[in-house]
Amino acid sequence: MMNSAHIHKPGQNKPLIFHPGCWAVAIVGIGVLGLSGWALSSRSLVTIMPDSVTIAPISALLFILLGISIYLAEYGVRDLRFMIVQDVLLIPPALIGIWVFFVSFFGKSSIIHWYTHSSDQIYLIAPESVMSPVSALLFLLSALGLYVNRHQFRYAPALAVILSSAGAILIIGYFLGNPFLYGMNIKPTSFLSACGFLFCGIGQWVSAHHE
Repeated sequence: MMNSAHIHKPGQNKPLIFHPGCWAVAIVGIGVLGLSGWALSSRSLVTIMPDSVTIAPISALLFILLGISIYLAEYGVRDLRFMIVQDVLLIPPALIGIWVFFVSFFGKSSIIHWYTHSSDQIYLIAPESVMSPVSALLFLLSALGLYVNRHQFRYAPALAVILSSAGAILIIGYFLGNPFLYGMNIKPTSFLSACGFLFCGIGQWVSAHHE
């Protein structure tokens, strides 16, 4: 009989950053921070960096769904109920991503210009509350990556690298003072959203290699 003291549980000796749950919590935290900023009408909470645009309320909500989905993808993988819940959580990021991306370029949202206020107050009925089309595309990739991670494992790392690289590039753009799409007629991705996509990509990559 095998001694239970020698049974090794997958990933139990790895550092915390190599556990998908760590990144899942960080992603949910970004969503909660963004929603809190809108609830409190605080620009500093939804931008973090002074030069950043605001994270859209719907983006903050989708990050919460993605964070929960990443957690379930790792720790509920053998339970059919959790698998069903994960698939349901991936539907809003995918559908909203497709819809916003399409409307941003072919609908009325394409005429919205990015701008900032000198005040710290933010308002839901304003162009700044609209999701960036770049964020919409990355939300679609996030949902696709999590779905592939469970159904077609070999392609998951590639999507994770693309997603995390996109998030890192957007973050670097803010640090260099030249955010992607800055000054154009469509809203750039916010700094907070860029961090969320970076964490999503890392979380998916860790989940694909977590043993």
